[in-house]
Amino acid sequence: MNQRKPAPLDPPPARKSCPVCGEVSYSRAGIHPQCAQELADSRRQARQKTAKKPKKKVPKKSGTKAWHKPCPKCGTQVHIRKSVCECGYAFRR
Repeated sequence: MNQRKPAPLDPPPARKSCPVCGEVSYSRAGIHPQCAQELADSRRQARQKTAKKPKKKVPKKSGTKAWHKPCPKCGTQVHIRKSVCECGYAFRR
């Protein structure tokens, strides 16, 4: 039991290193599946950031409350459950 194993006749093929993380890859393509997914996601996210337009934020007035909404026609604060303002503006449902 004190003997070493014999050396293999054919040397094992050199394994490719992953282009994303730099470690030796265990897959045939030469890139880890999780690294390939991360690479694809980074490209997609970069495209989305360039195509995404920033939304305009509507500043809250200092006197607004959570249960009130501003009327776009006259600007008064109307209760959230009301569907028609006193000025006649009808809110969408």
